[in-house]
Amino acid sequence: MLLIWILGLAWAFWWYEAHYLKAFERPAYFGAEAVAPPFEPGQVQVLHVWQSGCPCNGGHQGYVDEMTQRFGSQGVQFARSGQNSAQTLPGVLKTLPFWPMPDAWASWPGAPSVAIWDAAGKLAYVGPYSDGAQCSQASSFIEPVISALLAGRRVNILNQDTVSCLCDIQ
Repeated sequence: MLLIWILGLAWAFWWYEAHYLKAFERPAYFGAEAVAPPFEPGQVQVLHVWQSGCPCNGGHQGYVDEMTQRFGSQGVQFARSGQNSAQTLPGVLKTLPFWPMPDAWASWPGAPSVAIWDAAGKLAYVGPYSDGAQCSQASSFIEPVISALLAGRRVNILNQDTVSCLCDIQ
């Protein structure tokens, strides 16, 4: 019985890893493509790329709500992409304007993930919220990026690959 239980756990872990833990490979076009931000330049802008029903969302939903509200009060503009319908989106994501993914990003690696532009409209970060399946203020890749941009520092994190929990965007 113990052997069956161990084999079942091993299979479940393998299945989860095979389906959802993927490399967020930043193709060369993220660094070279001048994709305009969702809004007119002038403020730091963050695009949440989200897909409802993704098991990877669970570790991010609370953090995304809290972070969006906190940085929104500091003048950061937020939009969402990925899933068009807001009906099944959680929390603050329902209230954000939808921005269709540009053709240049047609092969976006997956969701949940994010793109961040500086106040001048230059792409500063593209990638997941954090490594692995969970995200919090302590493990976030994007919080230091937004803080640096708000402080007027230049950020360019477009070429580093990472492994994160990602679902295909439908």
